[in-house]
Amino acid sequence: MSVSFEPKSIIRRNSFFIVGGALILAIIFAINAVVSGYLLRRNTVDDRAEQIATLSLILAEHTSQIIFSANTVLQSIEDVIALERIQNEKAYREFASSKKSFELLAEKTKSNPILDVATFVGSDGKVLNFSRSFPAPEINLSDRDYFTYLKTHDDDETFYSVPVRNKGNGKWVFYLAKRVNGKNNEFLGVILTGVSVEVFSSLYERIGINIGDGVGITLYRTDKTLLTRWPLVESLIGKVNTNPFIDQSLAAAVEGNGVVFSSETGFSRQNAEPVMRMISYRKVNQYPFIVGVVVPETLYLSNWYKNAFGVLIASVLSIIIIFIGAYTFLLSYRRSAENEYRAHHDSLTQLPNRTLFSDRLSTALTVCKRKQSELALLFIDLDNLKTINDVSGHTAGDAVLLEVAKRMQLCLRESDTVARIGGDEFIVLLPDVGTEEAAMIVAEKIRSALMDPIDADGYSLTTSASIGIAIFPFHGLNATDLMNNADAAMYAAKSKGKNAIVIYGDRTVKTILKDLI
Repeated sequence: MSVSFEPKSIIRRNSFFIVGGALILAIIFAINAVVSGYLLRRNTVDDRAEQIATLSLILAEHTSQIIFSANTVLQSIEDVIALERIQNEKAYREFASSKKSFELLAEKTKSNPILDVATFVGSDGKVLNFSRSFPAPEINLSDRDYFTYLKTHDDDETFYSVPVRNKGNGKWVFYLAKRVNGKNNEFLGVILTGVSVEVFSSLYERIGINIGDGVGITLYRTDKTLLTRWPLVESLIGKVNTNPFIDQSLAAAVEGNGVVFSSETGFSRQNAEPVMRMISYRKVNQYPFIVGVVVPETLYLSNWYKNAFGVLIASVLSIIIIFIGAYTFLLSYRRSAENEYRAHHDSLTQLPNRTLFSDRLSTALTVCKRKQSELALLFIDLDNLKTINDVSGHTAGDAVLLEVAKRMQLCLRESDTVARIGGDEFIVLLPDVGTEEAAMIVAEKIRSALMDPIDADGYSLTTSASIGIAIFPFHGLNATDLMNNADAAMYAAKSKGKNAIVIYGDRTVKTILKDLI
């Protein structure tokens, strides 16, 4: 799975668009406040429709951020299992039941406030470990929807469950679940992260109270199973909404704002008198969820029933609601995007770190295997960074690292990647490199660029680099072998006196040694 992140420039641009959109809506509402006569009713309805459509869109984006965060934790736990190279059920149970695994689950849950619990489940449905206590209590989850589905479906996608009431604290929780496979893809069990519906319903309550009496805000799976709503109707949680309004609104969103009107009996008002309502539903981008906002006629036409002063007051309240929604989404978006960026970049040089580099290498290998082309890895180690730190200070050393990162980037194509994976260690990915000679040319370009003096913290410093090269598919067919062999070639370069380039396994030992003075 490819890691996605947004650079800081894109975060700033998108933040500007969010604020700008809120300002535009505020201006629209202010203009509508002075519209008079027979246009007042139509304009009031149109304005409310745009507001509700925007709110449902904002809530859908908020849901996407929440699910992304929970899914990231689930993926990180799955990655830990993958690193353990578990082959069979016995190995999985031993790993999942250990105190170390409990500490992993507890740390993951503690570090992410939206999570209620994280759990390892065995192939028989028994809870092997979970983040609340160790050892895990005797709980069997074999009747849960995620377990019955994943047990019989070898699906590596995340399964999103119907909500269940937590037996300990009474909260409604729905789960993100992934299947754990053995060596031969046999079912070993399930890993879970649980999200309390209060993460959503508390926000819905704040927004709903601000909009007015009679508003309903809902969250469904795409199969129309209700996960949570405000106001809360507990008897409906986990039930399927068979009314046609969701499909009608989603269809209307294809060419418009997605808002529809109806006076038919609603899902939460089975025995109530029919009420004309404004309805807006939005699909959550990339995830199987739908967010809905329902507003009764008495509310969305309240401005029409009042005098001009009432219209003005209602418009001001609408602007506040838009900014509350935009501000809430903006905070969530910026926090998530910035955390994602920091998680995949070196804090000093802003270069990709080992995690992001590994993802790009995996993607590049997949492309090379499909195209039957070559790629090169350059393992680069600065020869004298420790000396610079000891003699000139760490501030000078940091300045050297920043300049080294800049120079290496200038030596590469836009499609290439350079990452910092250690204190003085860098690695370069050259997709579609073509030949060893082409890789050598790039490596020599980098080696030469790094030899020029560097002004750092008042010192004129020089450094050099030992570079090891490994070529796919000649020096390895997977990421681990290529990185290990490039690393071995780099150490061979160091053993030849440093400031050298060595291609892994080349008996002619293609090297470029530093000039002797």
